[in-house]
Amino acid sequence: MTLPRRPATFARALAQIADLLGWDGCAAVLEKSESHVRKLGAPDTEREISLRDALRLDAAWRRAGGEGAPLLECYAIKLDMGAPTEPATPDCMVRGAGDAAKESGEAIAAALALAGNAQNPSARTTAVREIEEAINSLSRLLTRISITEEGTCP
Repeated sequence: MTLPRRPATFARALAQIADLLGWDGCAAVLEKSESHVRKLGAPDTEREISLRDALRLDAAWRRAGGEGAPLLECYAIKLDMGAPTEPATPDCMVRGAGDAAKESGEAIAAALALAGNAQNPSARTTAVREIEEAINSLSRLLTRISITEEGTCP
């Protein structure tokens, strides 16, 4: 049975890793029982994954071909959710979505420019900067949306 897991939760991040590695694979990485690891990934339980185990699983995820680091990314989102941000009003969402669209477009344009000129250090610097700005803008938007889902606007 598949348990429903809310977005931006460690349970969902762990389930994402288990989709690639298998629950038994996650257990092998952590040198713990599969039952224990499944409980770590179950929503609404008191068990929490340790920072050391999260690091091990994110590293195993990458070794297996996964992109990013699901547990680290979840942690970053949760950290941002606790930071002061603009209230999640409709106007705030529109402004946030507009900014995210602008920054994402600029990031894609810079990445395409780099693809045509991969040896240019200036193009690489521009692409990295633009992609970072897009990630930050999308993260802020995700934080606002997540806070709205939780029903607790700062």
